[in-house]
Amino acid sequence: MKEQILQMAESAAPRLREIWEDLHRNPELGFEEFRTAGKVEELLRSLDIETETGVAGTGVVGLIRGAQPGKTLLIRADMDALPIEEATGLACASRCAGKMHACGHDAHVTWLLGTAMILSRLRDHLHGTVKLLFQPSEERSCGAERVVQAGVLQGVDMALAAHVTPDYDAGTYLIQEGAVTANPDFFRLKLFGKGSHGSEPQSAVDAINMGVQVYELLQTFVSRVCVPADPVVLSVCTFQSGTNWGTIPGECELSGTVRSFRPEIPEKAKAFIEDCAKAVTSLYGGRYELMYRIACWPVQNEPTLTARVRANTAELLGSGAVASEADKYMGGEDFCYISREVPSVYFFAGCRNDALFQSVPLHNPSFRLDESILPRTAALFAYNALKLLEA
Repeated sequence: MKEQILQMAESAAPRLREIWEDLHRNPELGFEEFRTAGKVEELLRSLDIETETGVAGTGVVGLIRGAQPGKTLLIRADMDALPIEEATGLACASRCAGKMHACGHDAHVTWLLGTAMILSRLRDHLHGTVKLLFQPSEERSCGAERVVQAGVLQGVDMALAAHVTPDYDAGTYLIQEGAVTANPDFFRLKLFGKGSHGSEPQSAVDAINMGVQVYELLQTFVSRVCVPADPVVLSVCTFQSGTNWGTIPGECELSGTVRSFRPEIPEKAKAFIEDCAKAVTSLYGGRYELMYRIACWPVQNEPTLTARVRANTAELLGSGAVASEADKYMGGEDFCYISREVPSVYFFAGCRNDALFQSVPLHNPSFRLDESILPRTAALFAYNALKLLEA
């Protein structure tokens, strides 16, 4: 069966490349994935796969029912792109101004469609049901929550998902137990002072001055408030103030993110940001407003299921294809809404190829991936589906 699945995946490679290029040219933001969903629906129906559309807005679900009764495995791919102007220079670069698949979700959709191609031909060997979830709006960290609310997990016994990573070479899969992503919190802090002419600073309550001091204080949260051994990040990602070079501004806004694994960190971070803002604005006679949002939680990989997925992957692709040790990944992922409900495994698919292109991080305008991972990962999901549903 291994050789058959790998051969089917290799035969599908040209078609998968076409699908990926089409998706990459036509990126859509969260809850706007109408074209993408239409393409997914079209292909699933052509494979005679039972299909539901409009799930949680723009989501699509496909059901592959095996010849034998059994459990239900959900495999998820996210569909949305990012509001980024592409700078890859690829022939299939985005045609949509200000939108780009800079996080590899086009690859996720493509390899799940490849999985559908393989499993649709192996129904006689399948025990149970595979539910293919093409999820909207992961980047806004709420698509999975809406999918769960829509009842997609009804009857599901376990779930799988994967994400591309430029931290590993193409063909390598990082499969770990326990927490594999951080909880991503977001904050927006507005500071209010009093504007004045640039020649009269004594008449102003300088919002830039307050913002700079708050910024400096926030940099001490990780180094002086948190346990040194804990992986915690607090990053100020925007700083906006002022409109011209002759006016001291009366408003300043900082926004950013906090990433951590301990459940007590979000409240501690929120209180610290507020204390910093209160201290600085009180000193200068200003005021502040804070918005702090806990987007989701760490994705937790169930140990027993993780061990099985790791073993199946090594069986199909060789032990050299599997990595299990790595630094903590501080990114967030709304797959946590699924992993909190059913035993799940979320792993990372290496997409780096230094011989073909210079690697850059996810969410970078020049992000690229090695398309050879598309059929290989499709085969990996298909093989895991067959093996996990055997028991």
